[in-house]
Amino acid sequence: MVALLQQFGYDIVGLLVTVVDYAYYILFGAIIASILFSWFPGYPSSSFMQAVYDAVRAVANPILMPIRSRVPMLQLGGFGIDLSPIIAIFGLSIARTLLTIIIRQFIGPIV
Repeated sequence: MVALLQQFGYDIVGLLVTVVDYAYYILFGAIIASILFSWFPGYPSSSFMQAVYDAVRAVANPILMPIRSRVPMLQLGGFGIDLSPIIAIFGLSIARTLLTIIIRQFIGPIV
C-alpha cells in the first residue's frame, strides 16, 4: 500500500501529518462549538440545528466529560467557570505536536 501511494507521488509522512492536523481541527471546532452551545441552554427549535447540536455534543462530550469529572468548576462570586475546554484544547495541542514529531522523526526515515 505504501509503495503504491509513493508510486503515484504521495508523501506518506505528509499525508499522516495532514490527517493528524485535520483531526485536531475537527476536535478543536467541536469543543469551541460546544462552548458556544452551552451559552444557549436547551435544544434549538429547528430539526437541523438540533442535529448539529447533538453531533457536536457526541464529539465533544467524550473528551470533556472525563476532565469535568476530575477538575472542579472555578467559583467566582455567584457563577462558575468550566475549565475543561481549556484543558482539553491544551491537551489536544500537545498531542498534535507530539504526534507530528513522532511521524516526522520516526516514521519518516523508515518510509
